[in-house]
Formats: sequence, structure tokens, C-alpha cells
Amino acid sequence: MVAVAADAAVEEETGTGTDAEAPVDAAPPRVDKLDVLFVVDNSFGMASKQRAVAGGIARFFGQIAATDIHVGVISSTIDQGGDICDRSRGNNGDSGRLLNRTHFGADAGPSVHGAEAGFLSLGPGGSVPDMATLEERAKELVLGADEYGCGIESPLEAMYRFVAQPDPPLRFTIDSAARAEPTGVDYALLAERRAFFRPDSAVVILIVSDEDDASIDPRALGGLGYGFASLRFPYSQVSRPVAALGTTAPRGTSACATDPFSADCRSCIRARDCDPSEPACAAVRADAECKTSPVDGQSGEGFDGFVAPDDDHLNLRGFDMKRRFGVEARYPIERYVAALTRRQVPNRASEHPRPSMAAAPAPYEQATNCDNPLFSTGLPAKEGDELCALPPGPRDPRRVVLGILAGAPPGLVSPAPDWTKLLGQGGFESDDTTGLDPHMLPSSLPRAGLGGADLPLGDNGTDPVHGREWTTRNTDLQFACTFALPVPEDCMRVACICGGRPEDNFPLCSGPGNTTQVRAKAYPGIRLLRFARQLGEQGAVGSVCGADTEGSYGAFLEALGRRVAGRLAE
Repeated sequence: MVAVAADAAVEEETGTGTDAEAPVDAAPPRVDKLDVLFVVDNSFGMASKQRAVAGGIARFFGQIAATDIHVGVISSTIDQGGDICDRSRGNNGDSGRLLNRTHFGADAGPSVHGAEAGFLSLGPGGSVPDMATLEERAKELVLGADEYGCGIESPLEAMYRFVAQPDPPLRFTIDSAARAEPTGVDYALLAERRAFFRPDSAVVILIVSDEDDASIDPRALGGLGYGFASLRFPYSQVSRPVAALGTTAPRGTSACATDPFSADCRSCIRARDCDPSEPACAAVRADAECKTSPVDGQSGEGFDGFVAPDDDHLNLRGFDMKRRFGVEARYPIERYVAALTRRQVPNRASEHPRPSMAAAPAPYEQATNCDNPLFSTGLPAKEGDELCALPPGPRDPRRVVLGILAGAPPGLVSPAPDWTKLLGQGGFESDDTTGLDPHMLPSSLPRAGLGGADLPLGDNGTDPVHGREWTTRNTDLQFACTFALPVPEDCMRVACICGGRPEDNFPLCSGPGNTTQVRAKAYPGIRLLRFARQLGEQGAVGSVCGADTEGSYGAFLEALGRRVAGRLAE
């Protein structure tokens, strides 16, 4: 059964230059075209989940009566301005564009027959002859995402770039003040978008990820946000224990430890160049956290106000950001809700107003100065085409459906999502975690009520949701859920995590000194779940964990297909 995210109403806004939009309560026109976009996490450890999604594709399409269908796949790997996901590195070059490969590697070139344009098409003039062929080749595209992409998983921003950003960046440049600025326009992506989305189709977007979304806003923190996607944080001199792993990020002020949502919780990096005549600047410069160096015998610029060498592992950059760093450097969820529901979205210039290139980018704004490509026609495809003021299209937001498979205990999302247990009373929009299921609490430490952190490798615990806690040594997070792999994996032959150091007591392995991984994991998918919840009736959620993984994925996809079929028939 599809667990529907029914907490919020869909919002519509009048598009630029149109006054002919149907009222919200009018029945949307019937459609017979369907565009299906898979957004697949392609980071380490995703192979088992990709196989399960591929195994359920036929059950999704088995519910669909439409005979005019497009199917495309993008990955969670995008350039965010930092060096970790730099698109010039071979495994980071997906950039929100459509994929056509059966696996990652130098020999992976375009290889799925029928997807030469970047996607599969069934129907008049289509690239595949029948539904059975569409299903088989869609499986190949999903598996082709592979698991060698960037570890800063950004499925939401990848989706946004392909679906709705008026001017997706070609690259990011760093200026003389170490600030990030997007440059160029990715016209190759725009051409793919125009070819893939028909203005009069229904749209289904399925996001699958075993980690939370980490879509870094490169221009957050006055243009230094990309530092959270970099080995070396700008202006930091505090090296991690292994020098090759770069330098640490700035700390948050003292207020962040007790109330990260307080106006007094700020990043200590602001002390570097803020206006001393402003009270907020004076407060940051006087704050004890911002005046203290984490390194004995070294202090001053580049040391004071930065995180200690052992407290900023790259795996944890997206964890509890406001409390730890004094800034939420990821794009707000509102950005992605607008992409699938609203007639207008911002272009890059209006996201972070900047009166001059000498000035730091202002905080993010959800402006409404451009027509949303998803609800427009006459989309741009080449240099010189209009990017912002687009003719209104016929697509109704109610014809856009989102499915999310994320890290969560299966019992909390089916048959209906228990939002209090999934997100707490505060919904992770405040510090109120009342009612939150302990498995959904992101933490690098053992969580209250969940035991087993000191059990040895090979003892995978008895908790029915995740087995047990483990000793992360401040390098990773506890799991939301785990599940038995249909086929155990030999870590000497494939990319998995068993057979390393004995102190790494993951509750996933067959025994001490054994290189066999028998269970797979997922972390709390907080941002993904918040996104689905805010979409209301447009959103559906499932878990990437399950006792019978292929069966549970298939059941979710089948129910999602029935829901989409109902939307098509309305």
C-alpha cells in the first residue's frame, strides 16, 4: 500500500503573463501521457536497493493503462561547488542529466538500446516497441546508476535541476574572497528536459535513497556554503587527523548547543568579516565558542571558532548542521515543494540577492520571478532561448506525483505514515522531538532505548528494526533500519563494508574477520520525508528496508502505479 503524505494542501500561484489558470478546485483535464523520472542515489551501498527498485518496475507499469510513456533516470550526484563532488572527476559527472548506461566505468558509455536520447519512450514514434521492452530497459537504466557516485547525496537538488530550475548552472567558480558563484547555463540539461517532459503529460518522480538528502547550497553562509562539500573549508587551518582529509568547518556560537533555532545561533565564520558596528557582529566576536581554538598551542585566524580535528568527519557534514555549525547550509525544503506545486520559482540571481560582485550573497530567498518549467510550455533548449518568462502550460499540479523510498522503519510508513514517530512533534522544523521513534533520531552516539553498541562484529542484535546500535567513533550515524540481503556479498569482490577493522562493529556482517556482508542499512531520511509530507496528497512514502526487500519495493511501486492510474483516469 502507498503511504500517502496527506498533511498539506497543494499551493498554486499565477504564472507570469497568464490569467487563464483553472481554479484549484476545478477538475484537471484528463491526460493520456505519462513521464516517469527515477532519481536514484548512486553512492556506496546502494546496489541492493537499486536491484530491488528494478525488480519492482514491472509491478508499477502493470497498473498503468497509458500507452504514451517516457522513462528517464538521473542520479543523486551533482556538483555543489566543493571539491568532493567536483564534476571534473569521472565519478561525479552526472550533474542532474539523464543517464544512459548499464554500469559505471570507462566502458559504460550509452548502452541501453532505445535510450539514445537519454530516455525511453513508448508510443507514437517511440524508441521501444512495447511495454515489456520498456520495463526491461527501464530496469537497465536504474541499475546503470551504480554505486560509485558522490557521497554527498543530493537527490532533491538533482531533481530540482532537471525538473524546475530555470537556469541550471554549468559550473561553480570561487572568487578571490573564497565565495562560490554559479556560472554558465547547462543547455545540454535544458535540451534533455524539453525533450523528456511533454507539457500535457502527468508526471511521476520516484526518489530512492538510503541516506538523508544533503543538497548543499553553495552560496549559503555568504557564499561559503560550498565549504561543506569540500575537503578544505575556506579559511580553516584546523587539519583533520589525516592531513589529506583537509580542514574542519567553523563552529556555531554558544547558543547553538542549547537552542539551534535561536536567532543567537550563528556561524563563528561571521566574526571574520562582519561589520563591528552591528550588535550581531559584536556578539559573535565576543562569543566563547568563536574565541577558542580547538588545537593546543595554536590560535588566532584559522583556528579560533573552528571545529576540533576529530569532530568534523566528512560523513557527518549534513548531521545536525545548525547545532554544530551555526548554519543550515542545505537548501530549504520549500524550494523542492515549489518545484512540484507552484507556477513560479526563482532564477539563480534572485535566490541570493547580491548588489555587487564585491558583496557577499544574501541568505536564500524563495522568489517567484520565473515561470516554473514544469508548468510551462516552449521550454528553452539552446543558448539564446528565453529562460524565465515562459508560456503557461496545461499541466495541473495534481497531475504530478512524488514517490519516496527512504530510510525509515517499515512499520512507520505503512499502511499510513505516522508523522509524529517519523519526524517528531516539531517535524525537524524546531527542536521538539517529542514522539519521535528513536530509530529516526540522527545521532553519531548510541540512542536512548536502543542497545547493543558494544556487541562484537558478527552479533547483529535482536532489534527487529535495525538489529542494534554500533560504535561509530564519531565517523558515521546510527541506522534507521537494516534488512537481510537476498544474497550475501563478499566484500573482497564487491564494494561493501565488512572485513575491515575489528573495532568497526557494524550490525551488518557475518562474523569477526569474515568479509561477508549479510545485511544492508539505511539512515534516517528526514529531509526526504519532510518533503513528501509537505506535498500532501501529491506525495507517497515507503521504506528502503523490509523483510522481503524486492517484495516490499514491488508492493510500494504497485500501489504507486495504482494511484497514478487513478490520477490519469480522473
